[in-house]
Amino acid sequence: MQARKRKKTELEDHPRAEGAEPAEKESDGPDALVGEGDALDREAGQLDAQTGPPAVEPEVEGEPAEQVIEQLAAELRELEDRHLRLVAEFDNYRKRTLRERAQQEGRAQADIVRQLLEPLDDLGRVSELGSTDHDAAAILEGVQLVERKLLRVLERVGLRPIEAIGEPFNPELHDAMVTERAERPEEDDIVSQELAKGYLFKDILLRPSMVAVKQYDPDAAGGLEDNRAPEDAAGESNES
Repeated sequence: MQARKRKKTELEDHPRAEGAEPAEKESDGPDALVGEGDALDREAGQLDAQTGPPAVEPEVEGEPAEQVIEQLAAELRELEDRHLRLVAEFDNYRKRTLRERAQQEGRAQADIVRQLLEPLDDLGRVSELGSTDHDAAAILEGVQLVERKLLRVLERVGLRPIEAIGEPFNPELHDAMVTERAERPEEDDIVSQELAKGYLFKDILLRPSMVAVKQYDPDAAGGLEDNRAPEDAAGESNES
């Protein structure tokens, strides 16, 4: 009986040889694989510590930097050349503009002088009349003709005389040289005489008109009426 129990116990402790799968070795598990990987890493680290980083030749690092410097230098030369061309073009444009403007002004002045040639010829004819035995009326008529032609030429190019006599005084167009006493209030600041004619050229003031302006003074006008009243009364009494 005891012999059978010992045999049963041995069978339970040792699995049957037939049909039983052999137990996996501990070295085939995941922990064993991780351990082997760590060992390989340690060996690689030791090799790196012994050999150090791979040597790099200086020429390999210097070549890209030299290429960048050459490229930047080429771009700088191109920008400088472009700047010089722009400066030269602008200077030529400025000179050409000034030359064209001067030519236009010269043509405009030549056109004005050409239109003045005819009045100048008439003025020469009037001078010849004065040197011979001609009456004053003929000479005066010639001078007036020259004046009219000259004014027509100047008006065509933009000259315009300033109206002054009988107009209200305008300080922008008139220059008051003298003042005169006005007898009525409505004559105050009215131009009474034109001492020298003023002119505008295309709305540009060439010369203001030199004028005499009337000024109304109520006190002076009242005193004048008072002074005249006794005289008028005396005249009426004498007539009666």
